[in-house]
Amino acid sequence: MQFLLRKAGRYLPLITLGLVALNILSWFLRREFYLFRYIPLLTVLVFLIYYIIKAPRIRFIVIAILVMLALREYSVFYYYKNFGQIAYILLGCVTYSLIIIKRLDMFNAFLKDRAAILLTLVFIGLNMLILNELISQVKEGYEGSFQSGLVFLFGVIISLLGAIAVLYNQVVNSDRSLAFLFFVFCFIFSDVASLLGYYFGISFFYYIDFVSAALGLAFFIYTVLDVDNKEEGKNQLTQSY
Repeated sequence: MQFLLRKAGRYLPLITLGLVALNILSWFLRREFYLFRYIPLLTVLVFLIYYIIKAPRIRFIVIAILVMLALREYSVFYYYKNFGQIAYILLGCVTYSLIIIKRLDMFNAFLKDRAAILLTLVFIGLNMLILNELISQVKEGYEGSFQSGLVFLFGVIISLLGAIAVLYNQVVNSDRSLAFLFFVFCFIFSDVASLLGYYFGISFFYYIDFVSAALGLAFFIYTVLDVDNKEEGKNQLTQSY
């Protein structure tokens, strides 16, 4: 399957490679140059501007998703405080919920697929076990049941999003659906890596976090700019019902 860049702009790969390189440098040089700490936030803003410039019709929900991601990156600067951690997790929940809402056209197909529902429930259960183990090891970082509850809610939302992304690609099987699948799993890898990096002090995971997030944003921008496959995908989803 080949991504047709004329739909998203031929400069998207160049911009993505440049931002990936900057994100790698941002962690490597974070102590020497304070401005490099803003690179993950700048990455989201660059893709937001790129979308506004390239989109034939600007959609509010896409702008809202990118703005939520930008606010989430800004909340990282306060992650060492309790309210910063709550803001980061809460903004993640809101962002991924908006993405699920954007893919509400998949719910009919999802509800008719018993295997997809069963696998999603298993995946959610495994996620809960992993998150429970993680929280038990770093419980001093979470104050009260509210913050822990947010983490579990985040796990449920991202599990559902992953299941929808897999099913969407199976049903539609287009460049756009494949890019959406890559986008979702890049963000899952990014979130997992950021948690492991922060709570276990393993610097290597931050490189995975930053690179995965930048690549995920590029795939997301591709999906929202690929309007040709969007109409084709709608027809395939209608037939699958």
